[in-house]
Amino acid sequence: METLILTDPMTDPDQGILEKALGKKYKLFTDFTNKINEQNMVLEWHYYNDSKSWLCKILLGKKNHGWLSVWNTGFKLTFFFTEKTVEGVRSLEISDEIKEGIGSIRPVGKLRPIILLATNKSLMKDGIKILDYKAKLK
Repeated sequence: METLILTDPMTDPDQGILEKALGKKYKLFTDFTNKINEQNMVLEWHYYNDSKSWLCKILLGKKNHGWLSVWNTGFKLTFFFTEKTVEGVRSLEISDEIKEGIGSIRPVGKLRPIILLATNKSLMKDGIKILDYKAKLK
C-alpha cells in the first residue's frame, strides 16, 4: 500500500528530508529536477492543510504545469488537461500504461488528471515529455 510521505507541516522538504524519504529513488528525483531546471521550470513546495501534506508545484514562470508528491514507493507526478488537450497526450511517445490510464481516472471538474508514479527512468522521461507538451500549450 502506498503511503504519502512529507506530512509534517513543520518540516520543510529540503534536500536531506527528500533524500531520506525517497531512499533509492532520490537519484531519480534529482535527475528529474535537473531536467526540469534545464527547461527553466522550478519546483515550489507548499504545505496544504486540506491534504495534510507537502505538495510541489512544477512551475514555468507563474503557470503550474503539474504537481509532485512524495510517496514511500517513489514520487508521483500529476498533470491536469482539458478534454481537448488530453488527446495530445495520447499522441506522445510515452508508455501505453500511461495512455490507458487517462480514461480510467475520474475527471476533476472539467479537467482530466494524468498520474504517474516515477519509479524508473522510463516513467520519469515520460513525465518530462508530458511537461514539454504542457509547456507548448497556450
